[in-house]
Amino acid sequence: MTDDDSLTQRIATALATNPQRVQRLDHAGQTIWIKRRETPGLLLRLQKGNPDAAFKAERHALHEWHRMRAPAPKILAEGTDFLALADSGRPLNALLSDPQITTADRIEAFHAAGRALAALHARQISHGRPSLKDICWDGQKITFLDLERYAARRNTPQGHAMDLVMFVFNALVVGRGMTPELNAAIQTYRANDPDNIWGLARAWCHKMRWIDWITKPVQLRRGGKAKEFKAIPLTLAVFANG
Repeated sequence: MTDDDSLTQRIATALATNPQRVQRLDHAGQTIWIKRRETPGLLLRLQKGNPDAAFKAERHALHEWHRMRAPAPKILAEGTDFLALADSGRPLNALLSDPQITTADRIEAFHAAGRALAALHARQISHGRPSLKDICWDGQKITFLDLERYAARRNTPQGHAMDLVMFVFNALVVGRGMTPELNAAIQTYRANDPDNIWGLARAWCHKMRWIDWITKPVQLRRGGKAKEFKAIPLTLAVFANG
């Protein structure tokens, strides 16, 4: 049996015995992530749309990114309802919350993320939704995951600006405000900004100030509630002051 046959058999067994949508598989010294097509209930289907279309879109996007030599995870195997992807390191949200990771190491990862996002935009490629959980760091390179929102029509300066706003917004949500790590990513992105994408993002946020006004009542909820809404004025301020 070849190693490819052995991997195929291991994946088939994992799919048959483990119902989780995303599962880890260790094979021949390599960590592999198996991602199934989502099978949502009626409510989630109404909220998120057709899972078959979303899965096909992500698989197409992965192949497109590989064709463009963009930093996407390596496809080790695939089927009509699953993808087996090589491990790409730890996502930025996990690094940000891990007390065992030094501040210097976290800042290094975020510097790399800002540089990688700027490089992606310099090649006229937009991710579509670069949240911290969708950006992995293995100590040497950044890899972008979860390409369901990728679409060639977003490969424009405005699409890049939306990437940048989403990245900053999500980092503010996860970090509960500005962090040294996010500041490092922003400074590195701006130092490598390919075409004044920061300026486009700033102009968009200026036009969207009304979102802050109409969400103020929700933002006033106490404690850890409404984190996304509380990050709206923070996001607008980052771009207004930059």
